[in-house]
Amino acid sequence: MIIRKYGITLERLREEDIELVRHHRNSELIRKRMFYQKLITEEEQKRWFQSINNDLNYYFIIHHKEKKIGLIHGTVDSFDKGISRGGIFIWEPTAMQSHLPIVASVCATDLIFFLMKIKKSIAEVRTDNIIALEYNQKFGYKIAEDLSDSEKYVLELTPENYLETAKPIRDMVKKLSGDFSELSWDDIEFPKKKPVGLYENLPDYLAEHVSFES
Repeated sequence: MIIRKYGITLERLREEDIELVRHHRNSELIRKRMFYQKLITEEEQKRWFQSINNDLNYYFIIHHKEKKIGLIHGTVDSFDKGISRGGIFIWEPTAMQSHLPIVASVCATDLIFFLMKIKKSIAEVRTDNIIALEYNQKFGYKIAEDLSDSEKYVLELTPENYLETAKPIRDMVKKLSGDFSELSWDDIEFPKKKPVGLYENLPDYLAEHVSFES
């Protein structure tokens, strides 16, 4: 699954890229911002990939100008309830302070809300990671006080809050890319042959957009 929109590409995580992700996830810069801060072993990474390579997890490598710069994901708790959880980390230094994380976030958020029909997105942020908190709030995430504690903020976002709060951001992304259209299924490419274990248990409203060679 590949999404090409607003000047970047999001490519669904494949096993061949999990060592790249592990290398950057284990870096001090990224690890200190995570809840789990132990070094991840190669075997642990393989087990993790096996646990997320399914129809409820959508992890994407972020590409810009043929360079892999980060990882973004949305994990669906339940299609019936319309709840997902998301996160992002960027490892390319030049991309960290650029507009690219915002572009990736817009693409991923548009995907879950407007194509996958999710009704609520949840993010968890360490209370000492003020940069991440403020980043999410720019998109309309609000702190769920009853779910947060001294170690983490639990943030919630609805499509309505996203459209209202993130309108300046979404407009900026469209202007910078010169693409003023909304994300659609025409921007998404699926592999010719169905990957083993994927795209088998999707709701009908999603399955109708996914096809493979027989």
